[in-house]
Amino acid sequence: MKSTFCLLLLPLLLIAWPRERLLRLAPLHEKRASHSATLLPDGRVLIAGGFRKGPDTYSQLYSNTAELYDPIRHTFTYTGNFQVARCGHTATLLANGKEVLITGGNNDHPRLASAELYDIPTGRWIRLPDMLAGREGHQAVLLNNGKVLIIGGTGDLRTSVELFNPATRKFEKSEPAPVDLNGTALPLADGRILIAGGNQDRQPTQFAITYDPKTNRFTRVGDMTVVRYKSSAALLPDGRALIIGGSNNRDWRGKYSSTELFDLRTNTFTRGPELNFERFKLAHSIITLKNGDILVTGGDRHIEQLHDGRFSVVATLDQPCYFSTATLLNGGDILLAGGYGNDAQCIDKTWIYTPQVTTMPLSSR
Repeated sequence: MKSTFCLLLLPLLLIAWPRERLLRLAPLHEKRASHSATLLPDGRVLIAGGFRKGPDTYSQLYSNTAELYDPIRHTFTYTGNFQVARCGHTATLLANGKEVLITGGNNDHPRLASAELYDIPTGRWIRLPDMLAGREGHQAVLLNNGKVLIIGGTGDLRTSVELFNPATRKFEKSEPAPVDLNGTALPLADGRILIAGGNQDRQPTQFAITYDPKTNRFTRVGDMTVVRYKSSAALLPDGRALIIGGSNNRDWRGKYSSTELFDLRTNTFTRGPELNFERFKLAHSIITLKNGDILVTGGDRHIEQLHDGRFSVVATLDQPCYFSTATLLNGGDILLAGGYGNDAQCIDKTWIYTPQVTTMPLSSR
């Protein structure tokens, strides 16, 4: 009788739905928003910089510290200090796998030109020669040749683009872009880099351009369907680019639940699947899962997953997190860290989210 029961139960176990998990971890050593989070080759995560509010709950204090997340012990440990405190910077793991490049951002001074390297084996921070221009709200993309494309955030078309050469540890001039964008930058399946939206002349724009590393040239492509900044982007399995959320010039009152799809063949944008919630200030909070699904973790308290062309709510945080970070760990879990809520107060909260990865349809909650 016992064996018969086990045989009857077995099919149910095989088709049981794998429930997602959202686990609260120990806090960061500091409250942070607009920081960076970089997955290192050994599986740890480098969390660096950012800002928090002062005792008056209004002024901003900028961080020069960094901490390492250990995925085995689930602990955070300080790992040296920036040469220059900053938030809104870029962090790029270089092709050698031994260094992380930090560029620009802001503190009490806007558009920082300073840059530095984090040496992973020693945990030391190394000051670099300044960039050719000060930048904030800019983008940095690692190219196949090992150089780093740095674009936007200067307000000056003549200095809108430069390249970091890891061989010389210096910044080099590049072909100027047709517009100075600080929007979302995304490597495409054909090798080009798409830069879409952001600010132009201090106003949100719907402009988009592509950069071809082979020719070192920028090309204007079709506009997005709406002006859009403080958005983010991800690449779909079929090669199309998905631009997610953002806002118009009304900022908090102009948040979007819409998305856009960029077609590489036609260089045009069309309306994409609708999010369940309006969200912006997404920064580094979009994750592409191993099965090609897209997970949206920032800009609202609800975590949404794009599966089979539709967004579904798969988990809920205790508050919205703007300018937070999400990092896909080597084992498939996702580290969520920092940000700030509707009260504009930064947090030190962290979570581990285990995504629901399946070929079956997701059910909304």
